[in-house]
Amino acid sequence: MNCTAFSQPLSSLTAEQRKQLCSDCALLSLSQAFANLPDPRSSHGLRYDLPFLLTCLVAALLCNCNHSEAVGQWCQGQRSLLQRVFGQRRFLCPTGALYRWLLPQLSIQALENLLSCWVRGTLHPDSQSPIALDGKVVRGAKTADQKAPNLLSFRTHDEQETLLQVRVQDKTNEIPVAQTMLPLIVQPGRIYTADALHTQVKWMQVVHECQAFTVLTVKENQPTLFQDLQTYFADPYAHCTQDETWDRRRGRVEHRSIRVSCEMNAYLNATWPHIHQVAQVTRVVTSKKGTTTEVVYLITNLSPVDASPHRLLTIVRGHWSIENGSHYVRDVTFGEDRSRLRSGVAPQVLATLRNLAITLIHRTGTTHIAETRRTFSHDPALALDLLFRSWSPQQ
Repeated sequence: MNCTAFSQPLSSLTAEQRKQLCSDCALLSLSQAFANLPDPRSSHGLRYDLPFLLTCLVAALLCNCNHSEAVGQWCQGQRSLLQRVFGQRRFLCPTGALYRWLLPQLSIQALENLLSCWVRGTLHPDSQSPIALDGKVVRGAKTADQKAPNLLSFRTHDEQETLLQVRVQDKTNEIPVAQTMLPLIVQPGRIYTADALHTQVKWMQVVHECQAFTVLTVKENQPTLFQDLQTYFADPYAHCTQDETWDRRRGRVEHRSIRVSCEMNAYLNATWPHIHQVAQVTRVVTSKKGTTTEVVYLITNLSPVDASPHRLLTIVRGHWSIENGSHYVRDVTFGEDRSRLRSGVAPQVLATLRNLAITLIHRTGTTHIAETRRTFSHDPALALDLLFRSWSPQQ
């Protein structure tokens, strides 16, 4: 494979080229895939090749190391294991200082492209999981001279695998970025969910042109649409189909109910084309702290045949779990906002590799991230196995 393709923006490649990259990546282990990244260093006096450094870094992240010094200490402590895995080498212990120098020099565009192609190429072929747009600010990377980077990712609900992550530039926002990136990774027939920020006519049009589906939350940023839905569902005689779910765990009871209607379609389609259903979701949570009630409204281009009320409740719950769960895991479990590495693109590189580590852990069949990292820290050979394993969906 030629790393030049990964150095180009995905938007500059044809659909056939993007498909071919995903197919090529599916045949590689992650350690092999890292060899296709451009190395910013001079070959003079080079002690460690780039695939070795990145493989060690991701393995250390899997083994409960959250910062560069911990990664260096992990490499020192696992010298015999690294020698057994990588073969006889003179140098096996990169330091934290080396990573602090190297990461800001990497091509974040090439890294994002490579990992996006690898994850999508090795995703289970039968997966039909909805995909969520999830924005996150890396607050710990803020300095006196630069704002904290805002990263927009596309992540599957069920597998919780990050298919693509891109930085939203400071002078723009997520809306045009999402509309530009969706056609580059879209899979016809898939469902894409997003928060109220992306409830835009143009987004609905892009999704329709991509032969995909979407479920969007409606809030006050679309005041007319919000008022129309609020008025309709306030009518006790409104024609709706309904469903509900109950969730009881650890002294907390959560009741979700949904009312879905197609009666608004003709009225809304004049300004909001492609809407096939509207819905009202009421979420009541009772705990020791008391009872809270939240009401949100939805629009979707899914027909009643494509999505029943129960299916819509499941999709909405999946999106909320991605928004809340992924932020918590990266901030608390991986210590993202406490990271002191702030130079250049280094915060984005580490965020991308944290996403990769989370994806690999989910592929082991567990959702217990912290517990799995502790297990890997006691048996790091298991972590390295994930990086050398072939994840081809044909196998």
